[in-house]
Amino acid sequence: MATEEVNLFDLLESRRIESQEANAILHKRITELKDELMEEVAESHREIMKEIKEMKEESKAHHDKMDARLTELERWKWVVIGGAIAIGFVIAQMDIGSLFS
Repeated sequence: MATEEVNLFDLLESRRIESQEANAILHKRITELKDELMEEVAESHREIMKEIKEMKEESKAHHDKMDARLTELERWKWVVIGGAIAIGFVIAQMDIGSLFS
């Protein structure tokens, strides 16, 4: 009976060691998975920030282009208004009766 107890003790001890080794392997796999996920998240973040920066630059270029076009339109508007005022002044100074006689 003593040999059975020793064998049982040895069996329990070997199972305990196997369990510890399995736990260590499991913890190692979890840590590796966590590290891989963190790297993927960081890479994804870098890509998103790069895309946002590119969109910001494109938006700024478009804004600058539209600003230049609007400035040109405003300049053209004031030239036309100035010309209309000058023509109106010239017409107002003319003797309209002399045009019809």
